[in-house]
Amino acid sequence: MWALAEKCRLLIEVSSLRFFFFNDHSNFSIKTVIKSLPKNISRRKTFRSEGYFRNEINFYLYILPVLLEFQAEKNIDDPFECCPRVFAAVTDGQNDVLALEDLSIYNFTTAVRQEGIDYAHFEVTLECFAKLHALSFAYKDQHPDSFAKLKEFTEEMYYHRKYWDWYKNCWKLACNCAIDAVEKEYPDTIYLEKVKEFATDKTFHLMAAATKDSINTGVFSHGDSWTPNFLFKYNPESNQPTHAKIIDFQIARCSSPVLDIGFFIYGCSTEELRKVYYDSMLKHYHGLLSKQIRALGSDPENIYSWNVFMDEVKKYSFIGLGLSFESTPVIILEPEDAFDVDFKVNIYFIINNRFYNQQQTIMLHSTEVFINSHD
Repeated sequence: MWALAEKCRLLIEVSSLRFFFFNDHSNFSIKTVIKSLPKNISRRKTFRSEGYFRNEINFYLYILPVLLEFQAEKNIDDPFECCPRVFAAVTDGQNDVLALEDLSIYNFTTAVRQEGIDYAHFEVTLECFAKLHALSFAYKDQHPDSFAKLKEFTEEMYYHRKYWDWYKNCWKLACNCAIDAVEKEYPDTIYLEKVKEFATDKTFHLMAAATKDSINTGVFSHGDSWTPNFLFKYNPESNQPTHAKIIDFQIARCSSPVLDIGFFIYGCSTEELRKVYYDSMLKHYHGLLSKQIRALGSDPENIYSWNVFMDEVKKYSFIGLGLSFESTPVIILEPEDAFDVDFKVNIYFIINNRFYNQQQTIMLHSTEVFINSHD
């Protein structure tokens, strides 16, 4: 079963089932991953699990099939095939369940989130994002009215002003920890000044505004692009990743593709990787995106040129840094340090030196890259 089941079980329950089918001519089985609402009602209500399930199921049932049908009509050589197949889905707010293809049968597995991923992993994952985003860009270009109707099946599940009261304590805790981490290492520096400017309530509302800005360059995007949501297949001889798959579309939205790419870079890379490959990551993604848009019958220069992309990188990649404030403590958790959130709901910070020191390091790296890239 996917290592998804080893993640902190906040929004979902995960199990694995194999279904057997028999008839007079043949028999076969299907191995599935079953995602369902948490049995604990308090946890379900606390984390608004019903809304997340509804959003993901709507993506799989109403948005993705239209995009894939559009892609099939184009008969392109290198199509988007980066999602698991869906066998069944129900959403009624009480008994929500999603049955997905278990990709482990094709030797897909997760990377170790605590170690970060190297550039080879970035390349295959950016290819998935480029193909997903290209489908939206081309479909919107050629079928604008239908695209507008599809947007109605998504809802912002995270960065929306209506969730501020629900989210503000978590955000303030993350901001205080980030400020403290920088202050301990770089007191009285521009780094501390910048992180204090950034780590405010205003930033949350700027992030909320960015998720709604979908008129010109909005595409259907993943929304939660951190390491546990990618599966990789490896060359058995070189142990290098050859393909990637994207899972968990509970925060799928229509927004600038930079929201996906920014979080992916800030949330999944090390300082060393960003220093060497930051520009290469952006060029690799945009090159693949342009190639795929062209293959789908649209002109990438008119839809999303390099200059437009870089303008949005400057405008929106602050969201990647903001998301890293929250994701860093979860990323650095070792499996043996995971705990049952039915008893301990606060997953964001474990106060001991080992975790806190690791978080300091990651926050310093993210802040430094953010300042150097955007001043």
